[in-house]
Amino acid sequence: MLRLILLGLLPLGLAACAQWPGSVQGWRAGGAPAGHYDFNWQLSGDPSVAPLQVFSGAGRTWLQFAPGRIPPALFAQTPSGLQPLSYTLQEPYLIVDGIWPALVLQGGRHVARVERQAALPVSAPAAPPASTAAGRGGVPIVEPPGAAPLSSAPALPAPHTPLTRDDTPSRFRAGAPDATLRAVLARWAAEAGWSFEPQHWAVDADIPLAGSADFPADFKAAVRGLLASTELADRPVQPCFYANKVLRVVPFAQACDRSATSGARP
Repeated sequence: MLRLILLGLLPLGLAACAQWPGSVQGWRAGGAPAGHYDFNWQLSGDPSVAPLQVFSGAGRTWLQFAPGRIPPALFAQTPSGLQPLSYTLQEPYLIVDGIWPALVLQGGRHVARVERQAALPVSAPAAPPASTAAGRGGVPIVEPPGAAPLSSAPALPAPHTPLTRDDTPSRFRAGAPDATLRAVLARWAAEAGWSFEPQHWAVDADIPLAGSADFPADFKAAVRGLLASTELADRPVQPCFYANKVLRVVPFAQACDRSATSGARP
């Protein structure tokens, strides 16, 4: 009798075992291979269109949104401007092929950015003092006269060298209390030692600032990144940089070379 009961339960156990490979196959269908994933991304801008977190790996970028939330338009920041990106939506992730240095997410007037941060350089181990360094035979190693130590890092300034006002900030920030793009650029120009007067805003109206964002420490890159948010707006504009450190902002369809029309210089 006991043998008959065991024979009856045997098919049920085999059926249960057959279910396991199906669950494994379901995970593989997600397209997320095992490996190293980089979470060193910085989020900035309007939280209403920003993802919860961003990570990349295996040639793809994952942007995580709250379940049921409709993702905004997604663009890659390139030297020539914003490039629309296609993606695969697999909740809660929006998956993009490729790894871009910076991504822009925009929904109407709300703009957010995600930027991939460079990995911190690994410091070389400190060399032992000359009095303790020795060769194979225990003989102290003495550097020849006039020899300079090799280093891949740039020389640090002298300890007594004071920082001047010409030093640019670590990052440029757009946000309150500035209410317009013109006010942001005027403050940035003053901090970076550039000239941006009211007449250098060659646009027929001010453009309001929506939200806040951080931009790279390079003045030109920060200005380009800020004004790139207007490329899909009703009044797109572009920056013009001149050799005498003057910044002008003109409509996107207008050339920066004023000599082609009026012969005047900024």
